[in-house]
Amino acid sequence: MRHLVLVFILITPLLSQTANAAKGCSLSPHVTGYPDGGPRENNDWYANADRTIWATFWGWDFVRRDPDEPDPRTGYVPGQKVLWYKPSQYPLAVTGRRIDGDAPPLVYDISLDPRPRGPIQPSRVYFPSVGCWELDAKAGSSELRFVVLVKSPMP
Repeated sequence: MRHLVLVFILITPLLSQTANAAKGCSLSPHVTGYPDGGPRENNDWYANADRTIWATFWGWDFVRRDPDEPDPRTGYVPGQKVLWYKPSQYPLAVTGRRIDGDAPPLVYDISLDPRPRGPIQPSRVYFPSVGCWELDAKAGSSELRFVVLVKSPMP
């Protein structure tokens, strides 16, 4: 019985943190299909209304896990892999902010595979805290805005 009480005591703050972050977080829906000329996979894509910018987190469950620092042994860089599909002739700029509390801005990184031209742009996106996040992606006159909820890991 003591183990059960201990587990409850350890889990309660995490559940509360995730539940509080979820309140009032209007998540953006995924779209059906995939980008024309892009990967022919239905991977929970987000897309703007005219379908010129698409983004997929490739099945990530939006649970923020450690470590926050790069691993010097493996070269692991914090963040989640995100694949973007965009107008070919424009570079993609991505910003993000937590909309349900204070946090440093999201970090968008293409340093491992920069592709300023062409429709496909692999990247890493790092969310510095759990919570409700709005991402804004721009390429030329096209723009995609969407909201995701980044959660705490369950012990």
